[in-house]
Amino acid sequence: MELNDFILLVVACLAVNLSPGPSVLLVSSVSAARGFRAGLFAVLGMTAGALLHVVLAASGVAAVLAAAPFAFALVQYLGAAYLIYLGIDLFRSKPDAATDSGCQVGVHDWQYFRRGLLVDSLNPKIALFFLAFIPQFLNAVETPGFLVSLALGSVFLVTGAIVNGSLAWLVAAGATRASGSFGGWIQRWIPGSVLLYLGLRLVWQDS
Repeated sequence: MELNDFILLVVACLAVNLSPGPSVLLVSSVSAARGFRAGLFAVLGMTAGALLHVVLAASGVAAVLAAAPFAFALVQYLGAAYLIYLGIDLFRSKPDAATDSGCQVGVHDWQYFRRGLLVDSLNPKIALFFLAFIPQFLNAVETPGFLVSLALGSVFLVTGAIVNGSLAWLVAAGATRASGSFGGWIQRWIPGSVLLYLGLRLVWQDS
């Protein structure tokens, strides 16, 4: 792959990762409500979920999913239900348990990892994106194949981890400066409402 093609690949990955969506909102809400470490675990989970889609796209399984309307709709509804659950869970969370400054990895850290994993895994639009995204750059390599597709997808994973990790740090730093009722809106009510809206919108789109 030539340098120009690689730069175009990186720019495209950055543009997609910077666009607003469930993943960006999950990182923002978790980081605001629970701190940077929780947001970082959510980012790791999202990366694992995106890796699953990369593997499915490279192996051709994602194409089968896209050609099966029932399977696509089932995954989409499961993803919508999970977003609604996350929004309601934020409403019910206690602001005084928002951050954890300890260094030891605990049960709650892996809870946020699972949230990130499920949000990206249950988003069939990510699978469709990779179906359209990876083939555009396969022509720029000499020997396209499964491993090359994984390598191209890994560029998206790395740029996504950098973008979302930076977002987690910025949101967590801003949330620590918020206090009182305004802090509650930033940490719980605004992100919870948007998560709830995104989940309902996924349902409405197919209604």
